[in-house]
Amino acid sequence: MHPVSRRPARLLALGLALLGCGSGEGRDTSALRAVLRQDAALGLDRMTGQEVDTLVRLLTRIATPCDSIRTLADELTDPASSCPRARGAARFTARRLMEGYGADEVESQVVRRYRETEPVAIDLEGSEPLGPEDAPVTIVVFSDFECPHCRRASEILLRLQRENPARIRIFYKHFPLDSHPMAMSAARACVAAQDQGKYWEFHEQLYENQDEIGPGLYVRIATGLGMDLDRFEAERISQESATRVQRDKLEGQRIGVEATPTIFVNGRRFQDSIEALDEWIEEE
Repeated sequence: MHPVSRRPARLLALGLALLGCGSGEGRDTSALRAVLRQDAALGLDRMTGQEVDTLVRLLTRIATPCDSIRTLADELTDPASSCPRARGAARFTARRLMEGYGADEVESQVVRRYRETEPVAIDLEGSEPLGPEDAPVTIVVFSDFECPHCRRASEILLRLQRENPARIRIFYKHFPLDSHPMAMSAARACVAAQDQGKYWEFHEQLYENQDEIGPGLYVRIATGLGMDLDRFEAERISQESATRVQRDKLEGQRIGVEATPTIFVNGRRFQDSIEALDEWIEEE
């Protein structure tokens, strides 16, 4: 399992409660098509006629993220709609069709993202926040400093936070994988940097120099950041740093984290390509 993979993963069962009433067959879809054409973000101009027809059919079948009675088509064509996430679900559906997924798989993915992802409570004690306490969007990332996908995720997340400083708050949790021999030591070094108020600077430079991870890099970064090197080295190799990293990993395992990066947006597991993260944030 990998949270940034685009590989299809069919759900075993959707359940009647997850679908709107009726199949949409024979329904007049002219109003829906008109609404879709007005949304440039849907990209109808990049879709084939068959893809548009499939999109319309799915939107008349799939229930909204807000209840199990009304369909996405109902919400999109209702000027008084009270389901703000319906439009995002429609865009997600269109994007998946353009990526080549079949109708059944797209339906499964929409349901998994918008209907089955319940928020989970994550223990953030000891984690260093980036962003204001009252930010409407909180992102928690379980990450590994040797993971190349984690490096890409970090670049995107930090960019998004800088572009939306009042809107986004980020927490990172250490989740070093056994397959990465230096991941644990890198996480412990980051803990030592945190104790000197340099967590995010150290974090960013570790990813920027991912191919050089090791004690030499840790000292070089710490020196450049003006840290107390004796204190840094003592804390880096201390039992306390190992305990704090392990505490993060156990918290991830408690909520089902198995791979990196695993991202939660306001407590809901992010299940899309990392490039689509900004769309998730817009929906919050």
